[in-house]
Amino acid sequence: MFLKFKSLCSGSSGNSALLWTGASALLVDFAPGSQRDCRAALASARKLCGRVDAVLVTHAHGDHINANSLRVLHEEGLKARCHPEVCRQIGQRHGGKYAAVLSPFCDALTVGEFEVRQARVDHAPGYYTTAFIITASGPGRAYKASVFTDLHGFTGEHVGLAANSDLILLESNHDAEMLKRCGHPGSEFHLPNHKTAAFLHAICAAGAAQPRAVILGHLSADCNQPHLPQEAIEKFFREKGLPVKFKIQVANRYEPGRLITIV
Repeated sequence: MFLKFKSLCSGSSGNSALLWTGASALLVDFAPGSQRDCRAALASARKLCGRVDAVLVTHAHGDHINANSLRVLHEEGLKARCHPEVCRQIGQRHGGKYAAVLSPFCDALTVGEFEVRQARVDHAPGYYTTAFIITASGPGRAYKASVFTDLHGFTGEHVGLAANSDLILLESNHDAEMLKRCGHPGSEFHLPNHKTAAFLHAICAAGAAQPRAVILGHLSADCNQPHLPQEAIEKFFREKGLPVKFKIQVANRYEPGRLITIV
């Protein structure tokens, strides 16, 4: 058995990632851009893993789900699985036209080999936002992936849920000093690099092992640079006396990232 991951796009212009095993596949958020971009992303996902079983949606912001992506999901007969409040807010934004696409769940959700749990995180006011803890089990091996895409802080509960993950997709939106200079509105609702570093350190300190891979996403185009989050993580871990044992990948804004395979 294996667990594979590929970021399809990541940032304020659109977010989507693919997580799959040999038997099941999930998209996490789905808003690559135009309908053409959505169809191309879905075709690329199916080429990689053969099928897509469901789409997990973290919240109702248009860079995570929107009218274009809802229409394509409707055409393809795919369900957007999310918290009931997220479903309600998506419906508020887009009306009842795509109600059949939305499929709420509260507690655990089973999709093929995957079991999905969700935890609420603090993001923009008025938007219910969740993180996902995703597990998959096979003969002699269990896998765990944690997804925290949009948030401005973390709690001990979040640390405990993410501990012992094999793979973590985590927002690292902006550099605090760059934000002071550019004053980008809305960034205060996103996780800065130094908090990303602190969150990862807490996760590693709480678990028996560090993750195998960490994907840093949702970088600000104006208030961050690709090398800064990794430097912040390495500095924080060094000051705490803990070596960084995981591989770091920074998700691209418009293009798919490198394939990550965990066996």
